[in-house]
Formats: sequence, C-alpha cells, structure tokens
Amino acid sequence: MFLKVFDRYQTRRQGTGLAKLLLLLLLLSTNSIAKINTVYVCSPYKSAPFIIDAQQRLGLIYTFTDFLNQQAQGAYHFEVLILPRARLLKTLAMSTDCIVPFVSHQWFDPDKQQYYWSQAIIKDANVILSRHDLKLESIAKAQVSGLITSQVIGFLDGQIEALVAAGNLVAVNATSLEQSVKMLASQRIDFLVSGQMPLQYLVQKLQLQDQLYISNNATLYFDRAVLIAKSKPRLSTFIEQKISDLKAASHWQNTLQALGINN
Repeated sequence: MFLKVFDRYQTRRQGTGLAKLLLLLLLLSTNSIAKINTVYVCSPYKSAPFIIDAQQRLGLIYTFTDFLNQQAQGAYHFEVLILPRARLLKTLAMSTDCIVPFVSHQWFDPDKQQYYWSQAIIKDANVILSRHDLKLESIAKAQVSGLITSQVIGFLDGQIEALVAAGNLVAVNATSLEQSVKMLASQRIDFLVSGQMPLQYLVQKLQLQDQLYISNNATLYFDRAVLIAKSKPRLSTFIEQKISDLKAASHWQNTLQALGINN
C-alpha cells in the first residue's frame, strides 16, 4: 500500500519531495504503533472504590491505569476491562495481555505458582461490619450463631460459608456490597464480612458512621497486588517500579483519604 502511495505521488512533476515525506511519515507512524503494547487492566470489581463511575473513569482502577499510562510514555498502552470473575478466569487462561490489580494471590493462585505477583499496592483485611448494638469483633460460632449475614454473589467468604454449611448462620445473597451494606443499615441482616477498603468507602459514602461499626479485629489479612503473566518479565519489572512510585505519590495518598480509606 505504501509503495502505491509513493508511485502515485512520484508521477506528479512537483510532488516527488512530498511523496517521499509522506512515505517516511507513514512508515514511522506504522512502526510506532507496532511498538506500543496494549495491556488490559482487567477488573473483577464493578463497584467502589475500585469502579465508582465507568463513564467518568472514576475509581482506583482508573487512577492506577492512568498513572501507568502516564509513566509508560508510549511503551505500553493500558486499557480497563471490567469482567465478571468467571469470564476473567477464562480470559487469563487464553491471554497473557491482561493484568489484574487490587487482588490477592489467596483468591487466584494460593501457592503463587501460576502467575507473577507484584508487591502490594495496598494492604487490606477482611473485617466485620455490624450494627452498633452488636459491635462484633469475631465471627466465632458462639458470637454469630443464629444471626443473619449477607454475601455478594461471586465473592464468597470461606469462613462464612463454613458457618452457613454447619447451620450456624443464615446468609442472604446480594448483587453488590453496597446492597449488603444497605441491608445491614435497614436491619434486614445483622452483620457482614468484607474488605476493609470497600467498607470504609461505603460507610463514608452512605454516611452510616453512627449506625454501623467496623471491627478492629480482622478475620483475614491480605495484600492487594497485581497479577501478571509469568511470560511477561519486562512488564512485571515495569509494574513493580511504578507501584513503588505510585505509593510514594502524594496524589495517591490524597485519593485514598478522599475515599475514606485509611492505610
């Protein structure tokens, strides 16, 4: 195609110089595009604080992705993809051009054998959110027997599942964590267990500080890191370096603070 363009312009008496310039620009442009590696930032989350508004690109996923694009300077192009967990797992099995931020190896790769796992972007924990009259600090059988909890479909907690299976708890399904929190605020359930980060955000957003209690004790501690294909060592090195830069950046700390997240 480029040769045809060149020949067409070359036949014009006064167009030879322009033809050469056009050909050079086209070749340089094509070469530049080829060098840009598109990487998909895949998110199993579709709710806050990770995805607040997809249309407006608000949320930690977008903050992280925009930072990577700024730092990559054209070497990589990062695009956000929001995928249900089941589809995400299929995507990971078929493609190495996908990274997954803000997840724990405990959920995807317990032995850390299948994927490369970055340093923690942020440390988190599963905590208990309950009514102020309960102020639960434990989900031991003696503390929660006979109570009602809620779990988000696709994000089940192993300890809660065991208590439900043993008949100690009743669990109500929810389509989102925000729905679960609202159920708790309206006293349809007694407590729930989820990540401290999203719970802190939702309690602040819904202004429920006086109604709901976030436990001091955790049921599980974990790092929110980035899952990367092992076949992408250069990408892994880039991500590691940029996570360190991100955590040191004042705008990142300000973003967390604005979302009500203490870390």
